[in-house]
Amino acid sequence: MSRHWTQDEVRWLRANVDRMDLQSASRALGIPLVDVERKAAELRAEAATAARRPPATHKEAARELSQAHRLFDRGMEHFHRREMEAAAAAFGELVDLHPDERELIDRARTYLAVARNGKKEREKPLHDVVEIYHAAVFEKNRGDCRKAIELVASANGAPDVDGRLCYLAACCNALLGRPAEALDALARAIEISGQNRIQARLEADLASLKGEPRFEALLGRS
Repeated sequence: MSRHWTQDEVRWLRANVDRMDLQSASRALGIPLVDVERKAAELRAEAATAARRPPATHKEAARELSQAHRLFDRGMEHFHRREMEAAAAAFGELVDLHPDERELIDRARTYLAVARNGKKEREKPLHDVVEIYHAAVFEKNRGDCRKAIELVASANGAPDVDGRLCYLAACCNALLGRPAEALDALARAIEISGQNRIQARLEADLASLKGEPRFEALLGRS
């Protein structure tokens, strides 16, 4: 049975579907991941339809999606074998050739950032904020919050236009039991974008901060 979404839930997901992974969105909303994935796919399909000419035929659309999936599967095969250069090549090709397959693209970008970061002899470290963010999310999701914080710090003052790096640092520090650091990072995230205040009110990763006067003040609940 299809879930009934409120207008506020849809509005929040539309605003965040491209700035955070769906697992985190599921936790933030308190909605099962399968429902969030389904709704995110619907929203992305709507955006893609508005942004470009759709494939001329169903057969053409199916062929494009099949090609995108093959590239993703190839990348994952190399990734699991720790062949990071080949994995990065496959994920990079997917991102370049199939930008409209938004759900696959989000996952591919996460693995692309990790693959590039994992090359033993790569020419240069991660500098792009989006790549750093996705690599840090990957580390957080597999339980290595300290590594995620190190990656966020590696941005070295690069523009955090929507506060996603600061917000991620807040979540990781909260999970590590570092309330002062978490609150400092959250304050910066909210200063950059008020959307982060709304997200923080729903964020399970910040649960350890509930009751802290500064946390409640940042959320406008004091």
